Amino acid sequence: MPLYVIEHPKTLLTKQQKERVCKEITNIHCTVTGALPALVNVVFHSTDDNVEFINNKPRHKARIIGHIRAGRSAESKESLISQINNAWMTIVGERCHLIGLNDVNPENAAEDGIMLPAAGEEMEWLERNHKIFEERAEKGEETSRDFLADLKAMQSKL
Repeated sequence: MPLYVIEHPKTLLTKQQKERVCKEITNIHCTVTGALPALVNVVFHSTDDNVEFINNKPRHKARIIGHIRAGRSAESKESLISQINNAWMTIVGERCHLIGLNDVNPENAAEDGIMLPAAGEEMEWLERNHKIFEERAEKGEETSRDFLADLKAMQSKL
């Protein structure tokens, strides 16, 4: 459901750093919001030199923009930003220039063709769409298999 887009200078991140950043953002988002890991999307975009300007001057900076469902508390958003910033600093060794979160109204978004639930209505959404995920998993769809495995792991902890 959430989509984190990371734009960075081409030579800033190694493959291992990208993997660690992805893992940390996923863990942070799931811990703060209760989302399942299979629903967290992280995308990296490398930029060429001189494509970003700050104060009319070319800069080589990284930024993370997260698109999350509307309805999260200010405290949750602050926690996401703070923890992602700390993880970035630990992994990359320099500050991330900009970390921002955009609220997405769930009625304006779908994942794998299924409209998103409002924040706090995930359990009803899961019940309503569980059969669709099972059918897709049986057909070999990896995302649905991952989602069902995450759901099973979460239920075993309850």
